[in-house]
Amino acid sequence: MKVAKYNGLGNDFVMLDYDALADYSALAEKLCNDPQFDTDGLIAVKTDPLEMIYYNRDGSRASMCGNGIRCFAKYCVDHNLVNEKVFPVETLAGTMIVHLESLEPFHCSVNMGRPAYDTEKLGLPKGQVLTNFSLEIAGAPVTMSSVFMGTIHTVVFVEDPIAELSLERGNLICHHPLFSQQTNVNFVHVLNDHELVVRTFERGVGWTLACGTGCCASYVVARDLGKIKTGATNLYLERGPLVVSGTQEITMAGPAEFEFEKEVETC
Repeated sequence: MKVAKYNGLGNDFVMLDYDALADYSALAEKLCNDPQFDTDGLIAVKTDPLEMIYYNRDGSRASMCGNGIRCFAKYCVDHNLVNEKVFPVETLAGTMIVHLESLEPFHCSVNMGRPAYDTEKLGLPKGQVLTNFSLEIAGAPVTMSSVFMGTIHTVVFVEDPIAELSLERGNLICHHPLFSQQTNVNFVHVLNDHELVVRTFERGVGWTLACGTGCCASYVVARDLGKIKTGATNLYLERGPLVVSGTQEITMAGPAEFEFEKEVETC
């Protein structure tokens, strides 16, 4: 099987053409954890219509991936699967609209749809407060907010998101019993009205260099709580910024890169 590796600001993926007979859960576990790839997830590219099929490195299916869809778009361009500058991509989270902005270097924006404060989508009990609620984590209360942004996200505002990388709070919040489907966890520091620093613990993956849907969720929660103003906002990750904007519908813009392609044995 011919597979490729792509990344969006360091959030990396094994990418391959869709095969109806493939066991993608098992394939994700095998290839993502193979030292020659060592990626955060696997993306199968289905055509007619274009559809992004995404699995985390632990083999779990995810409805959407923000950095993944930019890599999906570059894969489609590299393999001549699209001829338009604007095209739709089907996902489990709905139809996402990709706008190609530059090919060299590759840069695109994606309409990521509308955020939802919805206990059912978030896998939380009915009646659960969704903004500024507190959980006891590692013996201390932590204030957080949860929002569905193509997938389940929880946002925690902190003074030093980078320091969280050496702590257990991301993992403990992700697997807290309150979240029946687990949650992605975004630690966010507000620099000013239009700049945030974000580090994300991703369910099914762990700490990741970048999370596109996590940046969108961080923007939405910060905006809705009055911590930033509505409008184009730079969200700084380990390898560069994503730009997120929007009121009702959220747009994410950023790069994607091809790393290499090779043939592998899948048996």
